[in-house]
Amino acid sequence: MESLYFSLNEINPLLQCSLCDGYLIDPYTIKECMHTFCRTCILSYFKNLSRSEYKCPKCDVNLEPVSDISKCLIPDRQLGDIVRSLLPSLDIDEINNEKLFYEQNSLSIPKDLRLKLRLVKNLSPMRYTDQQGQIRLRSFNDRSTVSSVTKKSIIPIALQIELCKKFIDPSLILKQYPRKYLCVNSQLHIDHIRKYLETICQISKPYQVYLFFYDSCLSDSTPLLLIKNLLFPSTDRIKLYFSIILNK
Repeated sequence: MESLYFSLNEINPLLQCSLCDGYLIDPYTIKECMHTFCRTCILSYFKNLSRSEYKCPKCDVNLEPVSDISKCLIPDRQLGDIVRSLLPSLDIDEINNEKLFYEQNSLSIPKDLRLKLRLVKNLSPMRYTDQQGQIRLRSFNDRSTVSSVTKKSIIPIALQIELCKKFIDPSLILKQYPRKYLCVNSQLHIDHIRKYLETICQISKPYQVYLFFYDSCLSDSTPLLLIKNLLFPSTDRIKLYFSIILNK
């Protein structure tokens, strides 16, 4: 199938957050007006406002006064997947920016960020400065100002999950095991897989399911698409392990 080519400049307004002027990261949409922002940007914007001051920062439409502003927002995972498809190393760039933030503020780097840094150690950031001092976008092909989209850019993932019995409480008896292979949407996050496993295995508190990549525990917010792109770029199959741990 022939690919569709177009300039990023033509669609940048659709992919950028008007609060930070960067590309949308974990996009969330306001229900009343359907304007979309980065999740952290929009939550930070409303953080210091009273309920009566809740308005869309882009069009000033009044929002219903609610106790939790997140009730006025809905995640736009489809748009997030499109942004990642057009800018395949955007996640890498954001991970490096997070690391820089913690270093500049003399803060310890969280465990989930350390894992992500291990994944992207040998990969280049998306943004770079050229010889003229201009900020450019790195391209994976010869078309530096052009991106391509095909139907294969958004694909299902074959997820292989295996039970790691090493950390399981011996007194725990599982009545049912999940299927070894699952065909899942690339937009899902680790927390979706964890909840699925807890349902299938009939796990409830004080036990909890944790997913691992080798010896590293994966954060609930880690997207499967990020794991696939960084660890399994040449295949549509990824392999993870899960364990059931007693939280005391």
